[in-house]
Amino acid sequence: MQLDSPILVDIPSNPAVLFLVRALVKRLSERLGFSSEQVERMMLAIDEACTNVIRHAYGNRTGERIVISFYVHPRQLEIHIRDFGQTASPEAFKPRDLSQVRPGGLGLHFIREGMDEVHYETPEDGGGLLRLIRYRPQPRVLT
Repeated sequence: MQLDSPILVDIPSNPAVLFLVRALVKRLSERLGFSSEQVERMMLAIDEACTNVIRHAYGNRTGERIVISFYVHPRQLEIHIRDFGQTASPEAFKPRDLSQVRPGGLGLHFIREGMDEVHYETPEDGGGLLRLIRYRPQPRVLT
């Protein structure tokens, strides 16, 4: 499956609507042939990324915009998460040490574990753009 144009989802920065994003990630990634484990990891990565936008870019304000774009290519699924909130420097994103036992701070680990590539960009007009890439499983050739 390949699409000629992206799937665009524009949601409010409200955690209550993230179930819609998780459902879309699940159905799309299953359709693209990802394993159950890969699907679960991608769902968690996207959920964590959106939660980070709500928490950090928007300071938990629920009426802001998050635009999520899904690009289906022959060899990869690319997901862009665009916010229009407070701009952050990529150097400021520091996952906590896994040896520290305490709640929180694991979102970046989940994002990196669920995706093959993670890129953060700062658009000229402000906000942030997180580009997440997961390589598609290659069809097995039967001999």
